[in-house]
Amino acid sequence: MSGNPFWIHDPRSVTVCDEYVYALLVTIQRSHAALYSTWVALASSEAPLPSFAIPSLPPVDYGHARSVLGESLDDLSWLRGALVSFAEATAAQERARAVVWSEPAERALALWVAVFAGADTEGALGDNPVSHAARSATDGFPSTHHVVVTEEPVAHQVAVAPQSLGDRVSRIPRAESPIRIERYLDGQGRPHSEVYIAGTNDWGVGSSPDPFDMQSNIALVAGLSAASLVSVQKAMRVSGIAPGERVTFTGHSQGGVIAARLAESGRYQTTGLLVVGAPTGTLTITGDYPALALRHTDDVVPRLGGSDRGSGFTTVERASGRFPGDVAGAHERVGYADMARDLDSSPARSHLPELPSPSGTTQPRVFSASRVGG
Repeated sequence: MSGNPFWIHDPRSVTVCDEYVYALLVTIQRSHAALYSTWVALASSEAPLPSFAIPSLPPVDYGHARSVLGESLDDLSWLRGALVSFAEATAAQERARAVVWSEPAERALALWVAVFAGADTEGALGDNPVSHAARSATDGFPSTHHVVVTEEPVAHQVAVAPQSLGDRVSRIPRAESPIRIERYLDGQGRPHSEVYIAGTNDWGVGSSPDPFDMQSNIALVAGLSAASLVSVQKAMRVSGIAPGERVTFTGHSQGGVIAARLAESGRYQTTGLLVVGAPTGTLTITGDYPALALRHTDDVVPRLGGSDRGSGFTTVERASGRFPGDVAGAHERVGYADMARDLDSSPARSHLPELPSPSGTTQPRVFSASRVGG
């Protein structure tokens, strides 16, 4: 995969560029700031000597040094401008593709679903047609959810606090036991929790006892409550996570949408958010915490959430390396774990949002969930 670079969508500064250009651009920005500070300091050094200066010392001429620094600053400014122009041109191509293909397709789908469901069709032509389509399909969905979470045995397993993206993605549990929670204490005895959430396990709508089903998927995209969301909240309570505590969320697929919803709920002190292969296009990240989304360009699931519209995520993409048409393979959790490990060694990694790393060890707790009456 070394010949297949990551492409980074950064909502803060760089719009779209590959990992090498991204790393170079951020380095240039930092170097320019450091050199400019030196240039300003040299300018102040050219002021007349104070009255207490030692007259036997010859005056120092900083003019040449400032001139050389000025030329370097001009060169860095030019290079930065060229790289920004490249990133902006790439972003313009992405926007044009979305306007020509993605957004009309979303509106057509939303309009078809609204007509089929007998719902209002105006929302299908609005700013978030996928969310409107999902809401149109939720007629008859329950407004309250009754679930049971069961802690599964974890035999003699001690977890060391995660230190990388690869660590976190590899800990997302299997769909049969979709919730994993780790609790760490800092030097002052304050808890920090890591919550890992798996994706969809059942593709049924409403008849399944598994809350991680398609009905929950549709409800989450529509912005409604879902049985899977309630299940994770209940497992967090069982684990002792209280409102206001520090939590970092990691999720795959449907679990990524749940992670984003919980991170944005205001119920916890969210310290970080990592989603992989998740349809989060209808969600907007407004909190002041690092938010990172990993996607395979040939994974169709993230596209089901609609086009990103100022989501607030820093998004990293690359092809999965699977054979063309292997839809399931492109979405697999293990493939995203490989992607995360490769990203950890990327030249761009140190410039991407940094999730906090707790310290110490803990006994992880893993939960299964079931829908009462399902």
